Amino acid sequence: MKAVTFYEFGGPEVLRIEERPLRQPGPGELAIAVSAAPINPTDRLMLGGAQASTMTDLLPPFVAGMEFSGRVAATGEGVELPVGTSVIGVCNPRTPSGGAQAQEIVVPATYVAKIAANIDLSSASTVPMNALTAILALEMLGLAGGQTLLVTGGAGMLGSYAIQLARQAGLKVLANASDKDRDFLTAIGADVVLPRDAGLEQKLRAACPEGVDGLIDGALIGNEVSRFVRNGGGAISVRKSYRIDDPRLSVGYVSVAEGIGDPERIARIAKMLELGTLKPRVAPKGVFPFTKAAEAYAMAERGGFRGRVVLTFD
Repeated sequence: MKAVTFYEFGGPEVLRIEERPLRQPGPGELAIAVSAAPINPTDRLMLGGAQASTMTDLLPPFVAGMEFSGRVAATGEGVELPVGTSVIGVCNPRTPSGGAQAQEIVVPATYVAKIAANIDLSSASTVPMNALTAILALEMLGLAGGQTLLVTGGAGMLGSYAIQLARQAGLKVLANASDKDRDFLTAIGADVVLPRDAGLEQKLRAACPEGVDGLIDGALIGNEVSRFVRNGGGAISVRKSYRIDDPRLSVGYVSVAEGIGDPERIARIAKMLELGTLKPRVAPKGVFPFTKAAEAYAMAERGGFRGRVVLTFD
């Protein structure tokens, strides 16, 4: 099978398309014929070498990709999903097996969930990683219905899923965004859309005079906005390298790696996709065959759009 690989850290120019061996699934594992795998910021960090310290035990070639969609190609002992079943899933590319940006991968069955056959797999591939991170963050905060949540970077992938999930949990959601994203945030459930800079504090204090109950810091600006959380409230950063230093708060750090291998959460995401309560987000003109991975990564690096660039492998 072919995969998108790299032997050295750098930009899109170091990517290769090459054959890689594929082992047969063992007990509790399955082989997935990958339909699509998006390019996430963590994939670009891996390619660029920012995650080199977590890869010291790995030998090249490396394969990125933390989330995917596809169909079951083969199963190991104890796995009951029939061959041909449509699935979504999350995996860890910083392992000897590599990530999802390949025609076929072998993963534990607990990494995937069945999804309805009528769901577009290219779009669905953009959801699992950020939705899982949002679920973990909300669970860590432990807010109850009626309480208030501030989401920074509300128009980003993580922020948008945090908003949708928070509304489903009965929370009142405030989110900051640029003017061009205001209508989008309102449509997905934000109760109050705050400006990014000037006027943010005034509008937030008007909506929550005593401060919000919790913060999910998708924009990685926690130390700038933690003061808007009430005394004793909670704040979650989505990267340990972006610490929130506010002794008044219960501060946590969430990583999607902590949720990989939890079939119940992945199944929950699949069901919400089927019901339409989580919206996939593909970048305009952002779907590329994997043979054009360098072009796709270059687009992802340029940015300037909402949604994910997706590599297809069908």
